[in-house]
Amino acid sequence: MPPLSDALADLSAAMPALPSLLYHLLLAFVLATPIAWIYSRTHQGTSYSRSFVQSLILLPLIVTIVMMAIGDSLARAFGLFGALALIRFRTPIKDSRDTIFLFLSVAVGITVGVQNTALAIAGTGFVLLAAAYLAAIGFGKRVDHDSVLQFSMPAQGEQDAQLRQVLQHYCRRFALVSLRESRRDGAMDFAYQLHLRDPGCQQALVADLCTIPGAQDVNLFLQDDHTET
Repeated sequence: MPPLSDALADLSAAMPALPSLLYHLLLAFVLATPIAWIYSRTHQGTSYSRSFVQSLILLPLIVTIVMMAIGDSLARAFGLFGALALIRFRTPIKDSRDTIFLFLSVAVGITVGVQNTALAIAGTGFVLLAAAYLAAIGFGKRVDHDSVLQFSMPAQGEQDAQLRQVLQHYCRRFALVSLRESRRDGAMDFAYQLHLRDPGCQQALVADLCTIPGAQDVNLFLQDDHTET
C-alpha cells in the first residue's frame, strides 16, 4: 500500500492549478450571466422567481467545480455521484421552459469544467440567440382573444341585435363561452371572449354596452401579455 504522502501528492497533481480554476470559474460566470438575462427578459407567466434567475448563474459555477474536481478519475466520479445522491431536490418546476434553461446552465458548467471552451461559448451563444428569436417573434403564441366580457341581460328581447351590433363594431372576433341563469329574475349572465380591433377602445366598448336596455354588471377583463393561457 503506498504511503499517505504519495497518495496526497498524486491527488494534488491531478487537481487543476489555481489560475486555471479561477479562469474557468470566471468563464462559467460570464456565460451564465446572459443565460439569466435572456431568461428574465423573455419569461412570460406568473411563475417568475428571482431566486431561480440567480440559480441559473450559480449552477454553472458549481458544475464547473465538480467537473474539474472529477477530472479523469473514475473513482472520484463515483464518489461525487454518491455524495450528490444524498441530496434531495424537491423544488417543483412549473414551466418546461425553465427546465431548458436549467439544462443549459448545467451544460455550460460541464463544457467549461472539461475545459472545452469553444463548445461552451459557441453552444451557449447559439441557444441564447434561438431563445431570443423565438421570444421576439412570439413563436407558438395563439391570438384567439385578448379580453373577456361579462355582463347580465334579459334572456329574451330586442337587445340581442344591439349587442351583436356593438360587438361587431369593436371586435374582430367574439364568441360566447358561458351562459347561465342570473340571480336577477328573467336575466342571464353572459361571458364572451373578444379580440378587439383597437386595444384603446375598451372604455368606449363598456360605455356602449351599458346603453343597451337591461344590460347590467358589465365587466371587461383584459388579458395581460405576460399572462399565459
